[in-house]
Amino acid sequence: MNFAKQNTEIVSEENPVAETPSKVKANKFFIYILGGNLLSNGGVVRQFPFLLYIVLLAMLYITNTYIAEDMSREIIRLNRVLEDRHVEYVYLKSEYTSLTKQSMLVKKLKGKGIRESVEPLKKIVIRQGGKND
Repeated sequence: MNFAKQNTEIVSEENPVAETPSKVKANKFFIYILGGNLLSNGGVVRQFPFLLYIVLLAMLYITNTYIAEDMSREIIRLNRVLEDRHVEYVYLKSEYTSLTKQSMLVKKLKGKGIRESVEPLKKIVIRQGGKND
């Protein structure tokens, strides 16, 4: 009796093609799962609450991932809007600064009859209870 040959090949009368033990085990495993024997087994029924808990955790993880991606997209969009607003602020501030310069004001008000004072400013000092009233 050749033991090595017996472990490596199984030849049936119906199928003359040799099958390895791993193929036989795989076939039995698929028949066990697809036949419904797996679900009728008492161990699976006892583990059902745990399996339900694992499925719930997986669903929460997937939901959390989608929410995080949505928030990330929203943050990127708001950063673009903020950048645009900052550019607009800088532009308007420079326009305001150039329009309120003294030389620009003189040019704009010249047409309305208002002119720039050429006399220097004078300081008025009032003395309280002074000796020289």
